Amino acid sequence: MTPPAADPVVRIGERLHVLAAGAERIVEVVARASRMRATELHALVAIASAEQAGAPATPGDLAQALRLTTGAITGLVDRLVRSGHVRREADTADRRRVRLVCREAGRAAASELLHTLAGRANAVLLALTAEERGVVDRFLDDVGFATTAYLHTHEIRRPLSD
Repeated sequence: MTPPAADPVVRIGERLHVLAAGAERIVEVVARASRMRATELHALVAIASAEQAGAPATPGDLAQALRLTTGAITGLVDRLVRSGHVRREADTADRRRVRLVCREAGRAAASELLHTLAGRANAVLLALTAEERGVVDRFLDDVGFATTAYLHTHEIRRPLSD
């Protein structure tokens, strides 16, 4: 085992990598148990989150969120519809647009993943003060925003294609 890096920023980067890799392995385990692919489970979380935010996702939104081509998203959505996890609905404001809505099975799968991930952190979070949890929440929110911003700048230079 290599000794930890002396630079706290490097150490945090290493820990974020370990966390992200572990979280992705959990996604794979939960997806396999649900007879899905990891990408399908990621899609369900994105669709359910968009719904919860009051703006059901479109296939284009999903392509952006998952960094997949529109062709790949079509196949992914087709599989989720066939499996009974998602349904397509016409947008009430623009009938040419399609919105993706989770069925109960889709919401349950997304919820299972999020609860599994949160469950691993629960004991750690409960040991923190409310103020410390606030710092962790802000840190994760800011890192998530910075990560998304990084990805957007790279998409501008090299757009996704079909």
